[in-house]
Amino acid sequence: MAAPRLVLVFFVYGLAFFAMGLAIALEARRTSELRLAQSLKYLAAFGLLHAVVEWIDMWLLMPGSLSAVGITALRVVRLSLFATSTLLLGIFGTTLIGRLAPRYRWLVLLPVGLSLFWLVYWGLGPHLWPLATQQWSPGAPSCLRCHDSGVPSVAGTSTAWGSSVTVADIWVRYLVYLPSSLLAAAALILQGRRFQEERYPRIARDCWWLAAAFLGNAVVAGLIVPPAPFSPASWLNYDRFLSVVRLPPQVFRAAVAVFIAFFGVRMLRVFDLEYARRLDAEQEARLRAQQEALEAARQTAAVAEAWTHELEGKVQERTEEVLEQVRRLAILEERDRLAREMHDSLGQVLGFVNLKAKVATDLIGRGSPALAAEELEQMRTAVQDAYQEVRQAILSLRTTPQGRGLLASLREYVQRLREQSGLDVQLEAPEALHFPLAVEAQVIRIVQEALTNVRKHALAHRATVRFVREPDGTTVTIQDDGRGFDLSSVEAGRGTRFGLLTMRERAESIGGTLAIATAPGAGTTVRLWIPGGREHGTDSRSDR
Repeated sequence: MAAPRLVLVFFVYGLAFFAMGLAIALEARRTSELRLAQSLKYLAAFGLLHAVVEWIDMWLLMPGSLSAVGITALRVVRLSLFATSTLLLGIFGTTLIGRLAPRYRWLVLLPVGLSLFWLVYWGLGPHLWPLATQQWSPGAPSCLRCHDSGVPSVAGTSTAWGSSVTVADIWVRYLVYLPSSLLAAAALILQGRRFQEERYPRIARDCWWLAAAFLGNAVVAGLIVPPAPFSPASWLNYDRFLSVVRLPPQVFRAAVAVFIAFFGVRMLRVFDLEYARRLDAEQEARLRAQQEALEAARQTAAVAEAWTHELEGKVQERTEEVLEQVRRLAILEERDRLAREMHDSLGQVLGFVNLKAKVATDLIGRGSPALAAEELEQMRTAVQDAYQEVRQAILSLRTTPQGRGLLASLREYVQRLREQSGLDVQLEAPEALHFPLAVEAQVIRIVQEALTNVRKHALAHRATVRFVREPDGTTVTIQDDGRGFDLSSVEAGRGTRFGLLTMRERAESIGGTLAIATAPGAGTTVRLWIPGGREHGTDSRSDR
């Protein structure tokens, strides 16, 4: 084959390995959990260095490009790169086998040992001690060998160097390149099986095709060598191959290199598939974690809800107990109040009536009917007052917030008070004003006590009960236009006459305060402040 055509063959040969090496080098930088990824750097280095080797062969085919010494030096450089690249190929195969089958990790010593043996015996030895090959010359340049094994003599040294380089090239193929290609093929077969197990069937087939390409490379690049006066190079060489096939072996090497590059690059698709699979696994793990978190949240919510229901039940039960206690205390307080009122009012009236009855009886006995009639009139007036006191007591007992609310109870009380006493009473309050039941009960009793004082002592014509909502509480004002009284003198008597002490105690029991403003002839104002409370409406309405 003409040299220009072989130049093209070597260019394609080198380009195929360069493309493969570059693609693998770029892909090997990605993070991967595949065992293959850890060995690809050696295959990438093999491809790049081997591409340089083939391009040096292409350069050597160009006539007149270098001197004889330059050609020899370039061939030595080529041989060094070739030996290094074959060693890297062997390391790729053995490290991959060791990762796939750990019991064969010792195989990594095989290409290293063979390379050292070749380096000592055929790489450096021929230049350190005489060998028979120094008297051998493969002859003139021939297309069968692509470029001559030896070059024209320069001071008697170049021919010997050329012969030594050719012999070293042959033995590096036999000792290193051939077993390295076989080891790479074996490693790729094992890797294909692993990919098959990991459900990468297409990548597994690419691995097996790549292994077949390396087996072919072992034959055309590891066994078929330049002619040499030793076996098997003496009978299995370029000349014999050309005579049988009619094409130089470099053409088949280039074709095998293209196959290696093609299936090597196709094999790299496994990293994209692995990345996609890892993404799917991470998404599934994330979804699974979210589902577990949601399930845990649901379980927590269920536990919290059950605990809340249980707590609500306990709170409700405790609230009912407290309300029952409050109701009982209210009953006891009302009994005490009624007892005091019966003693203070009804008891005194009955005593007064009893006394007047005796006086009237004595006057009738002494024959003084006019005086007896006056005593009876006083008795009638006292009985009427007692009757009003009893009605007021009954009205107070009937006024309770339970089941109706504060405002409804007060409206009913104010209405009956108007009817019984003729006192003009106004009730002004927001439409929706609520307090705890115990607070509402005490507020009603305080308002009742204040209005009772107005009815009994103030000689008033008009009274107003007003609720005003404030940011931190509610103010209740009971104001009348009566005659008022001297507060200091009443308080000096502990306020027992007008029930002031009882009203203050009720206010303090709900956390509030009670203040009284009055003076003789200026009416009376009672202010009750209640902390907290809730207002559900702002419309103020007046009951007249």
